[in-house]
Amino acid sequence: MSIDSGTALDSRPAGAPAAAPRVGAAERDRAVELLGDAFGAGYLTKEEFDERLDVAARARHRTELDALLADLPPKLRTSRDRARRRARKARAARLGVRIHAGVYAGTSLLMVVVWLVVGRATDFWYPWPIWPILGWGVGLLGHAIPVTLATRARERRETSKSIA
Repeated sequence: MSIDSGTALDSRPAGAPAAAPRVGAAERDRAVELLGDAFGAGYLTKEEFDERLDVAARARHRTELDALLADLPPKLRTSRDRARRRARKARAARLGVRIHAGVYAGTSLLMVVVWLVVGRATDFWYPWPIWPILGWGVGLLGHAIPVTLATRARERRETSKSIA
């Protein structure tokens, strides 16, 4: 190891370019997943897989990981990326419904409290909160139902693909 400019240790291997970005554990894990997919699909032998796993576990720079995956078909990488994107979008959609429902419940409760306070103070008990609560409830259902149906349909498709 040598000191580079007196500020940081230079741990680049001899073949890594000076500007090669370092990789973290998540990137190494992703490379290991892709290698596992390649081994499972028959693109790598057991020996090649073991060798590449060792290199991936010790990789410090992007060029090392890129070299491990360079000769594998691009469809392995894109299929996993597509599945991750779909899962991330589904989680975001479910989170959006939960946030919408939480804000709806909190605001509805606030309107009922205001109605009780005003009704108690003025002795006028017209149930006005029912109208915004119903209107917003229809909007909430219009948000929750499509997200729930789409999520369930996607899960059924994935289950039927894994069975077949």
